[in-house]
Amino acid sequence: MKILVKSLLLIIYSVCLSTAAAQGNAEDEERQAILAVADAFFEALANRDRAALEAILVPGSLNISTSQSANGDTNYSIRDYQEMVSSLSTPGGSRTERYWDATVLIQGNIAVFWAPYDFHVEGEFSHCGIDSFQLVKQQGRWLLSNLSWTIEPSGCAESPLGPLR
Repeated sequence: MKILVKSLLLIIYSVCLSTAAAQGNAEDEERQAILAVADAFFEALANRDRAALEAILVPGSLNISTSQSANGDTNYSIRDYQEMVSSLSTPGGSRTERYWDATVLIQGNIAVFWAPYDFHVEGEFSHCGIDSFQLVKQQGRWLLSNLSWTIEPSGCAESPLGPLR
């Protein structure tokens, strides 16, 4: 009887481990898919690629950035979907945005991407801040439904990514 109980407990334990591992793998796959969308956004931003932006943004999305003026007032820039796509795909100098230490939260078909970043124009540091992107999963694909970010031109911690190359 003891051997039967031990065998049964071992089977139950193995099933629990397999289920937990499968859940962990699924969550990691979803996290990687969300990070891939964030990466695609930054690549589209760097390339000023309108089609790539439209492929990963939910039409009708709202996008908000915040910054502080020299006198300490908070400024908000609110862009609707069309303004966002137009402004990010307008020709101009090179732009590079890098992030690190991303936090990704997922519940069902919604997710949040949160990460510190630095931003460079023509290879020169412009500002840093926090990116907060909300995503929704539609027809098996993660899409950006809302982007918010801070613009902090000073007081930035040094990026763990090192200098821009």
